[in-house]
Amino acid sequence: MRGYIPPQNSEENIFVKKIVRILELAQGIGNVQFTLFMDLRQQQLFLAQANRYPDVNVKLVCGYNGYGERMLAVIYPEYIDFENISLPIVVIRTKLADNSLSHKDFLGAAMSLKIDRDYIGDIIVKDKEAFIVCHKNVADILAEELTGVKHSSTKFEIWDMPLEYVKEYSETRTTTVASLRADSVVAAALNKSRTEAVKLIKQGNVKVNQMDILHTDFEIFDNDVISIRYNGKYKIFCDGAKSRKDRIFINIAKY
Repeated sequence: MRGYIPPQNSEENIFVKKIVRILELAQGIGNVQFTLFMDLRQQQLFLAQANRYPDVNVKLVCGYNGYGERMLAVIYPEYIDFENISLPIVVIRTKLADNSLSHKDFLGAAMSLKIDRDYIGDIIVKDKEAFIVCHKNVADILAEELTGVKHSSTKFEIWDMPLEYVKEYSETRTTTVASLRADSVVAAALNKSRTEAVKLIKQGNVKVNQMDILHTDFEIFDNDVISIRYNGKYKIFCDGAKSRKDRIFINIAKY
């Protein structure tokens, strides 16, 4: 398992300071506190800080039944039952007349309303419906103002029923790599040479769990999400199994 990677830039340093203030507040006054939605990298930074506060409980939630990528943290005293906590999460939903609309289209439309990305969780597009998980403070704005996405009209409403979602991938395949170095795995994901993968990494076009990767020997672990600019996003599954030639089996799932 990968160890803790400290903040890598000023933006991450600012994020950690905000997290520390929230944790100290929860521990100091004993009230329930919430973060906004965090990406995979921010979740790692949060959990590393939360481990320093043993007197409070923390739980990451996505707002629906399933594995979420963007999660909101609940920080609460030990004497409070989590089931009694009212979460600041709202799900809004619209029916789709245009099946070509994607997650990217809905995110772009939401961002055009000048809403901070931290207030928006996962966006789910499935079965001629679209769901946006968001913070309660922006739910009404999104529901009322998000009346068009791309060239299609949309009418959002608050969705107050349980939402189940299991991530679907556009493509999955199994291959082998000589090692779990970033350059090897990126090359395998793109079906390109290792030289091309090295170039992409050194140009700053690769992120692992939303963290910029600039070193080709960065180690990839099971369940890591690799984002490659202009080339999509991939989840890597690896249980350590090896071939007869001592190469490592990995499963690559493309979003």
